[in-house]
Amino acid sequence: MNIRLKHIDAFTDTPLAGNPAGVVLNADGLTDQQMQRIAFEVRASETAFILPPETPDAHVRVRWFTPSVEVPLCGHATIASFHALAEEKMLGMSGPGNYAFRLESKSGVLGVQVEKNADGISVILELPLPEFSRAGHHKLDVMRILNIQIEDFDNHIPIVEAGNLYVPIRRLHTIFAMKPNFLAMTQFLANRGIEGLCVFTTETVDRTSSFHSRFFAPTVGIVEDPVTGSANGPLGAYLFERGLIQEVGPVIMLTGEQGDPIGRKGRVTVRLNVDNDRVTAVAIGGRAVTVLEGEMRVT
Repeated sequence: MNIRLKHIDAFTDTPLAGNPAGVVLNADGLTDQQMQRIAFEVRASETAFILPPETPDAHVRVRWFTPSVEVPLCGHATIASFHALAEEKMLGMSGPGNYAFRLESKSGVLGVQVEKNADGISVILELPLPEFSRAGHHKLDVMRILNIQIEDFDNHIPIVEAGNLYVPIRRLHTIFAMKPNFLAMTQFLANRGIEGLCVFTTETVDRTSSFHSRFFAPTVGIVEDPVTGSANGPLGAYLFERGLIQEVGPVIMLTGEQGDPIGRKGRVTVRLNVDNDRVTAVAIGGRAVTVLEGEMRVT
């Protein structure tokens, strides 16, 4: 059989920037093994497979595979998926407008909004609300893994875990110069059941941004992810609840930076719904650009 495949750069509108994702538009009928083989062949950090929903309250179902495993949620490949669907005028997106969908995933049913107009396509994905736990006991291991010194940490912000480990770094140049030991990182994350490691700083490249990060997930086949929506959303919520975001109001819009140190500049919009200084909902969004499309033969 032949599948329709797009290669899309997410969290950017510039080709060959942001985070590349594969999108298979007609994945119905593919086996798990075929999906994994396709993702391995595409070699993007994630490939998304668009499927009919299995629950009555969803419009579409998406599964995400890294080159080595299936993952329950991927931000950038979801932005890429709905960009592709809008481009192809699927799910009723035949013309300009604002569209709302319910996305079925292994992380639950999530809301997605798509704005399609003459300027392009923008996508917003609602994320599960993160729950953070203190993880300062990992500091010495993190020093060894990242090849940094104790003074490189931002001691005003605790290390926390919410699926991923979030590590505050004091200076932007330390983030850029970082050369982790990936063998040690893989062993550390695997032994502790942690999905990935996000290092971040509140120093930024752009004045309009709120934070800059890098994200590593070698245990799922992603040595370094260029731009990670599912990490930027919780990070924005964490920094707000620590009092490090100056914006106020019931809806707060932030920009997270990622990818600059590895030549894949991307920008993530983070939307926080706030009530009494507590984050009640988190969403991430951005734009994307298709750089390659065609058919792949699968047996």
